[in-house]
Amino acid sequence: MTRRIRSVPSRRQRGQALLETAIGTTLFVTIIALGIHFAEVGFLSLKVQEAAVSALWDGTHGRMHHIPVTYSEAGGSMRDAAASAQGRYADFNGLSSVAGGGITQAFTRGADMRVSCDMDVGVGWSGALLTRLVYRDNGGTACGAQATLSTWRIPTAFLEGEAQSALYKERNVDPGLANLQVCAVGRPMGTTCPGRFSMLVDDWGLAGELESATCNILMQDQLIPCTNAPLHAAVWSTYAPTALPIPTAASNLAQAALFWNPLPPTALAMVGLGMKEKTFWMSAAGEEALDFVQTPVPMDPISRFWPTTPGSAIGVTTFPYFMAHGRRLAKGGCFLGKDCD
Repeated sequence: MTRRIRSVPSRRQRGQALLETAIGTTLFVTIIALGIHFAEVGFLSLKVQEAAVSALWDGTHGRMHHIPVTYSEAGGSMRDAAASAQGRYADFNGLSSVAGGGITQAFTRGADMRVSCDMDVGVGWSGALLTRLVYRDNGGTACGAQATLSTWRIPTAFLEGEAQSALYKERNVDPGLANLQVCAVGRPMGTTCPGRFSMLVDDWGLAGELESATCNILMQDQLIPCTNAPLHAAVWSTYAPTALPIPTAASNLAQAALFWNPLPPTALAMVGLGMKEKTFWMSAAGEEALDFVQTPVPMDPISRFWPTTPGSAIGVTTFPYFMAHGRRLAKGGCFLGKDCD
């Protein structure tokens, strides 16, 4: 009969396994902590980018110009948007701001969020040649952001790693990487972030109460006959360079076809030079005008009624629009998203 003898691990072997487990655990915990830190760095870096993009788009809702006088208001609107984004993203949130700013996560701290926007960055579009006197290029805008991300609760060395007799010789975190300068675009150069998001701003459209008023005709032959002076000045300034160089083309055509000039003598040029075919008349009226027809001061026989387009009941092409508008008003003004009864 054979008898088996089981070998029992010695106490020394069991102690060795426990020691290896302890050493491996310390390394594993360090790897997990650094992994969480890098994940937090990635998340907060996206928030820095988000702050710059937020300022870029928020600035577009501000005033961009005073047609046709100045186009420098865009700079103020973009700077205000940058200041607003910096305040909202001081805590890297964007939806709320905390007094003092900054954010503290498991192993990472974020602070010193800075957002800036500048104008005339070389992103421009000057438009057609004859419109540049009125509609001027502001060079576009560019917005950027930067912040400082630092490690927190991660020791630079483990178990006195700097000592000669220590178990670990390498540092957990290099001192040069303990504080990172993070940019919205690209990498930092020293302590600054040159990379930015750029975009064209200002569509040269009418904005504000002054530029959006109805253009009621007062006296057609005057320099500013319209109550919406910015609109009238902008349209006339783009019309004049193309019409004024042609001296008497309209009169010659009418004389050749009709053997008389239909423009009465009182229809003088806007500057009073007697060039009747260069007289500039315009109307921009909406439903504020009765039946889309304005009645200016009767300066001459052709200025008694001024139907606008589209909308007037006078005329074959505008009559369907006039009827459709009347039906919408009868049903509570259903238009642009409003449900009809």
